[in-house]
Amino acid sequence: MLDLLDIEGLYPLYNRVERYLEEFPEERKTLQIDGPYDEAFYQKLLDLSTEDDGTVAFALTKVQQYRVAMTAKDCSIMIALSPCLQDASSDQRPVVPSSRSRFAFSVSVLDLDLKPYESIAHQYKLDGKIVNYYSKTVHAKDNAVMSTRFKESEDCTLVLHKV
Repeated sequence: MLDLLDIEGLYPLYNRVERYLEEFPEERKTLQIDGPYDEAFYQKLLDLSTEDDGTVAFALTKVQQYRVAMTAKDCSIMIALSPCLQDASSDQRPVVPSSRSRFAFSVSVLDLDLKPYESIAHQYKLDGKIVNYYSKTVHAKDNAVMSTRFKESEDCTLVLHKV
């Protein structure tokens, strides 16, 4: 699992990389922020350490893992099945036998472009808006329920008697 951190956990690491890039903009290519997404890039993704040593390398690895995980979560998988005759040769296409029929199939994975590095800041802001809206909505509902309770008991009079 590549995205052990949610956007709130990842954002400080993203900021660490951003600060580094502000100071050393020429390093953007060396850090492979925009590619190439080659074997060296994918080898770095295999580092699943969770102990933050405070380095840019650790932060960048987590940011890149997050981008790959978001890409995988957003891709589409298309499966096409087409009936084929029982005696048809399956040399050209894979065939799935079922109890009564045989189906030739193909599988395609779409939208595998790596999520943009810059989308992390946008996603963080969007997540904050969603949480704020949810909090306000839940808080408003709680207030409505409470005010209804008080309105229902407004005519209640408390009478104290000497004992």
